Amino acid sequence: MKTSPVLQALRLATAELHRGIEAGSRIEARLREATSRPAMVAQLLDFHRRVEGVVDPWRDALRAGGFAPHARAADIQADLERLGGVAKAVDVKVPVVTFGEALGWLYVAEGSMLGGRVIRRGLVQDGVSLTGLGFLDPWGEATGERWRAFVTAMESACASGRAQQGDVLEGGRDAFKLACALFVPSCPIRSAA
Repeated sequence: MKTSPVLQALRLATAELHRGIEAGSRIEARLREATSRPAMVAQLLDFHRRVEGVVDPWRDALRAGGFAPHARAADIQADLERLGGVAKAVDVKVPVVTFGEALGWLYVAEGSMLGGRVIRRGLVQDGVSLTGLGFLDPWGEATGERWRAFVTAMESACASGRAQQGDVLEGGRDAFKLACALFVPSCPIRSAA
């Protein structure tokens, strides 16, 4: 698959934030350890609840554009309960965003499924228990196909004028800023979401 111009621009616009989260979050290490796993899953639940709040008003537009977003919060909540963890009650302030910004937020959430698949594979290889981690790979072998469908829908939305590339980039940066604020203790960025 040829890399889309929007995807290339998103990767470039969010690269520094993405690297900072990967370096500072220790997500995989925290999921490996039984003692830190519930808290990490609770943080992931918080993140996905917020993403879904941003994306939900645009679900019909996304479906009309050929992509049906998958709400992961319920799956993560079920896994957190399996771990005996409790989600913190959060009054989520959902920012009003454009369709393009919602696509940027969804880029981060959909991309996390690719990352979750990689994390799961490493845990399996090392014989680590997957209790409470079913949400990491909800699509299995269809993950790549799903990712390509999302990228196609995002590219189509920008090409048709239904979304503006600048908005997509802004939404992607905002979602990564939220992830940094939630997952990286020393994150210098604070998110309004």
